[in-house]
Amino acid sequence: MYSKQRMNQKILLHCQYVYGIGHLVRAVELARGLSNHFQIFILNGGEAVPNFDIPENLKIIQMPAIYKEENSDSLLSVDPSINIEQCFKSRKKIITQSVEEIKPDILITEHFPFGLLFENEVLELIDKVKIENPKAKIVSSVRDIIESKGGGKRDDYVCELINKWYDLVLVHGDGNFAGLSKSFSKTEMIKIPVIQTGYITREIPKVKNVKKPPLILASVAAGRMGNELLDSLIDSHLRIKEKKRHNLVLFSGAFQKDFKKQQEKVISLKSKGIEIHLFDSRKYLKYLSNASLVISLGGYNSIIESVSAKKPMLIYQRGFSGGNEEQNMRIQLFQKNGNLDILKSDDLNSETLSLRILNAINNPKAPDCELNLNGVYNSSQALTSLMNS
Repeated sequence: MYSKQRMNQKILLHCQYVYGIGHLVRAVELARGLSNHFQIFILNGGEAVPNFDIPENLKIIQMPAIYKEENSDSLLSVDPSINIEQCFKSRKKIITQSVEEIKPDILITEHFPFGLLFENEVLELIDKVKIENPKAKIVSSVRDIIESKGGGKRDDYVCELINKWYDLVLVHGDGNFAGLSKSFSKTEMIKIPVIQTGYITREIPKVKNVKKPPLILASVAAGRMGNELLDSLIDSHLRIKEKKRHNLVLFSGAFQKDFKKQQEKVISLKSKGIEIHLFDSRKYLKYLSNASLVISLGGYNSIIESVSAKKPMLIYQRGFSGGNEEQNMRIQLFQKNGNLDILKSDDLNSETLSLRILNAINNPKAPDCELNLNGVYNSSQALTSLMNS
């Protein structure tokens, strides 16, 4: 009876990403777990991702996609035939129709209001949901670390929005490791329940034996940035191979434009110990289970999946245009606790990078970090309790 009652209740989840796909990965894993108890609909405002595993029982409502260039403050339509104003107008129609048809019992806004880039759209969505179902619960789902500007007026406004519209905040991190207050100083101003759910991570295939020679797995996740890391790794491969036999597997981002160029560069090395793939979520996780060393950027999923699999990490602390305090804080937090080593831009020259990688392979340091990784289960329990109340 419990399960049947819950399955009649509907959750609408608003998800938007403009650079990488960290928000989407976390949203889909959360929805995967919640689908055992609720009907789940995802309003996706980011570009559709190739080779990305989405469960069949999740209903994805794809809106006209929006992205952002690193060196620009402007939002852009992925479809070049329409401008950003037309894009938002089309999205509004889809949102209105979806809410009228679904009449959700719970609305989850991924990252909002801690991120205000799509403020008008999400506030209109909340208002529409409340019109269709005045009893609907409004929930914020947010990652472990917030990009806060030090507790200024913006953070006051975020708290005002939460206290006015929301019933619950789900923080997908371990409160004993990185509580919300570490990156959002106005936490005490929030008057509704804030639950640290634990981290959300995808299931990683288990292997009995790690393959020999050592497998170095490198990825820039699925975003548009980080090509310089892949280029440097390709340039360093033969130098490393002279010192130590290894396999180097590279994954390019789903939205990057330099894959063919990098593929040709790999082929020109004429080495059987290196290969490059377009982004593929399932294939990446299989390689992760066999990896002896993981090299990546400092995004939520990249680090947490490697920690979950207990893999030694070299994390590239990239200098983002306009800054990326979230990744910097996460990298420094895990480095301080001895769970990873950091690569800086100065380390990407072939000689230095080769030495860093050889040292990491010859002296492996797996993460020794007992994190709460039950983010999906605990979120499901929290939402069930919210509906019961």
